[in-house]
Amino acid sequence: MKIYLASFLEPENFGPGRVIGIVNGEKPKYVRCDTKFDPLTPKQTLTDTYNDMAANDPLNASEAFVNGFTAQLDEFCEDVAKSAKEKDQSPTDILPFKDGDTLASWERGDYTNYRVLVAPFLKKLGYDVVVN
Repeated sequence: MKIYLASFLEPENFGPGRVIGIVNGEKPKYVRCDTKFDPLTPKQTLTDTYNDMAANDPLNASEAFVNGFTAQLDEFCEDVAKSAKEKDQSPTDILPFKDGDTLASWERGDYTNYRVLVAPFLKKLGYDVVVN
């Protein structure tokens, strides 16, 4: 099953399925994004901490964000694997994604973005991931 990771600002990189937000706050009005998947969205406290630190200590702000978000993704992955095992199903069977869905955040593909952190976890769960 193929999942796309892309920026709301680059709809040409979307897959043919639904667009699912992995971002807090507003979604663009020009993109149909009816749902958000919280487990792959950085927690607001993590984003707030990054924003507070970024002006004065950008290197440590980035490191804190990456470490915190990776821990969040690790926990998600472990929970999904455990649940799938208990139900005797594959992780892709219990998650809500369909072939061709796009998980979208704001940052363009050429800029630093957290989609690159999400991709390996989705691959570990059995998805074919296209990262833009």
